[in-house]
Amino acid sequence: MDLTVPPAPLTSRQHAIYWTVAAFSAVSRFAAMARSMWDWDEALFCLGMRSYDVTNHHPHPPGFPVFIATAKALRLIIPSDFRALQAINLVAGVLLFPAMFMLARELRMRFPTAVIGAALCAFFPNVWFYGGTAFSDVPSITLVVFAVAFLFRGCRDAKAYFVGSFLLALAVGIRPQNLLIGVFPWALATRYRIRRSVRDVVLAAVIGVALVAVAYGGAIHETGTLAQYRTAVREHSAYITRVDSFRNPDRPPLWRLFDRFFFKQYQSPALGTVTSLFVIVSLIGAIRARDRSMLFNALTFGPFAVMAWLMLDRYSVNRFSIGYAPMFALFAADGIARLSRRVEIESFVGAILVGSFFLWTLPALTPVRNEISPSVLGVQAVRQHLDLRRQDLFVAFSMSPFLDYLEPHVPYKRVYDERAMPLSATNRPPYLLAELEHTPGSGYIFRRPRGRLWNIARRHYFEVALEPLQRLPRFVSGWYPPERTEVEEFRWMAGRSVTILPPTTSDAKLRIQFDVPDELMAAPPVVSIVLNGAVVDRFTPREAHLAREYGVKAAPGNVDNILEMSVDRTSVPAREHVGEDPRELGLLVRYLSWGPLQ
Repeated sequence: MDLTVPPAPLTSRQHAIYWTVAAFSAVSRFAAMARSMWDWDEALFCLGMRSYDVTNHHPHPPGFPVFIATAKALRLIIPSDFRALQAINLVAGVLLFPAMFMLARELRMRFPTAVIGAALCAFFPNVWFYGGTAFSDVPSITLVVFAVAFLFRGCRDAKAYFVGSFLLALAVGIRPQNLLIGVFPWALATRYRIRRSVRDVVLAAVIGVALVAVAYGGAIHETGTLAQYRTAVREHSAYITRVDSFRNPDRPPLWRLFDRFFFKQYQSPALGTVTSLFVIVSLIGAIRARDRSMLFNALTFGPFAVMAWLMLDRYSVNRFSIGYAPMFALFAADGIARLSRRVEIESFVGAILVGSFFLWTLPALTPVRNEISPSVLGVQAVRQHLDLRRQDLFVAFSMSPFLDYLEPHVPYKRVYDERAMPLSATNRPPYLLAELEHTPGSGYIFRRPRGRLWNIARRHYFEVALEPLQRLPRFVSGWYPPERTEVEEFRWMAGRSVTILPPTTSDAKLRIQFDVPDELMAAPPVVSIVLNGAVVDRFTPREAHLAREYGVKAAPGNVDNILEMSVDRTSVPAREHVGEDPRELGLLVRYLSWGPLQ
């Protein structure tokens, strides 16, 4: 494979085939156009369109500045934040097949193999579905695939080298992780260019660094200060490391997650198995033949795939695998080519596999295209069915971005989830807006059929309820009055507190999110949690901010449950005024949840 020599030109027949498949792929993108936002990140992106602030996760760090800036430009002609974001996805989805075909050609794959690889990537269920949403995944991967293709072309063409460097910088401006995909192609192209013109290399690097600096400099400026932005990014990174990555002791070992990230990312078990077999054939054949094209494919997308396996949320593989879907599409197409002795057989097998993905995915897109999502319907129900002058609204954490965006003036108090136990008593009928995952729900319930969509989308927001809160806790002793900051409600306890939790089924989930006073962390106190006289947990915290979940047995016979919490040392703040009696502070409880385990 000689990257300094252009690929062979296409024949008239090949041009016709290319444009036919490209047109079909482009038209198919409209089948995935969602009628409304549905998921958490879409709401955050829309909030970022309205008021960009990374510290408040509008959107979440590091801020996706190029994605949001492009959408804001489109917002001048598109009268909707969601539709402006979605329009970027539509354009990216239309361009994905040409980008993949160009990349395959630069890797010197034969014409039918290039078409199959590009079509497979376009019609992978997750790629097709997310191309109709307001997420950044498809715009990100389309842009970086173009960047990689131009960088490989840059081994022989200075203009392509500059274009590739420019596009890679834009892709990094959407997601910094794209640098992992672009580093090998850029290094390879730079090796070729530096032999001819050091000035070209320096200029391309300056342009790339400047673009990235402008993008994230804009994000910092819109957020506030560098210190605020850096703190938000650092806290988000720490959360990913602590919760999503292999460093989380509760995360399954990497060997158990390998198949989820590298074999089951196709959403269809049957089609995933077939595709994986073709990938394995390609890997074996490429190693035996020392095929540089497949080596370059692996070196390009492999680092991101490994990073995803190590660091990213195992429950969102269907989304995150979009970042390395091109690698598997090209491997699978190459595997088909290696097993086929004739071009006709290769084309037939490739068409069958692409067509199977198309037919498997298409029905799942119908409800997304035609129906308003449960998360949006839940927010609409607040306005339609509640009188907030006479009723109180509590909103589960996962639903708060939707209410913040769609009904920004509606007052509410934030709780954790569908099992929420509000920290304050209320004299008015309380209602809860929550995603249903473990409880049957009541009141106004909105559902989206699962079917194949359950495997394609994130398994969230399929059921949302606006329901009356009939099961409330009683804070018996040891508690100070509840306090509130905007939508956040919290409550201090002294050294020991007693709370009565309502009856529930025998298998129950208890979740407590709380803080230990900073003054005590030099020699942390012992925290004890007791339910119905039985010790649930007793530990010495290693950090001040904690969230603990327990599967427990509730009291039998449909009777109340007694929760006791205690610390063996408390903090007494310094007196601010003479005669003031300062409180004895044990724990600061932020969220309390209690209810059936499943």
